[in-house]
Amino acid sequence: MFIKCLKVGPIETNCYIACDKVANKAVIIDPGADAPRIVAALEETGCEAEYVILTHGHADHMLAAHEVLRKTGAKLAVFAEELPFLNDPERNCHNMMSEQQFEPFTPDLMLLDGEKIIFGETELITMHTPGHTLGSCCFISKDSIFSGDTLFRESAGRTDLPSGSPQELTESLKRIFALEGDLQVLPGHGDFTTLDHERKNNPYRSGI
Repeated sequence: MFIKCLKVGPIETNCYIACDKVANKAVIIDPGADAPRIVAALEETGCEAEYVILTHGHADHMLAAHEVLRKTGAKLAVFAEELPFLNDPERNCHNMMSEQQFEPFTPDLMLLDGEKIIFGETELITMHTPGHTLGSCCFISKDSIFSGDTLFRESAGRTDLPSGSPQELTESLKRIFALEGDLQVLPGHGDFTTLDHERKNNPYRSGI
């Protein structure tokens, strides 16, 4: 799997284009802003987008989603419990971060915990990781985890926004740290890291 990361929007959300270069299929994770740039980056890979996937419903992770969906013909995949939050422009911070009128989402794929997203010969496994938001989730490949705003390099997601929960985030982090192997961690903001590094150095590894 080939992965391209774009930092988009005013708070530099990490938008990922993950490509299966055997089948030339891709997924776009968290298109938070700059839709033309995201689409151009996808075209540079030579891959066709099968899905746009959201790790959670905050505006900085989805403001460009509608435009990217329209321009690529991809399908939208969202964790089932996150849809009410995603479609509430007050709670998801859309009205605070954008002057555009909110356009509701109708996902093509409503994800559940453990569900696989398949593109080409590559698959991502959905892991429900509530805490930052009720329906936050991570996506796990053979050697990487797209951790959204649940796990950062030596940090973790904030829990003081609507539907956040310190207790749930603690349990979600425990579940992530219990995964096998030293996966590359690809967070929603900031630098990449690894699970081994976070198991040893993350100040939230023992609870929040």
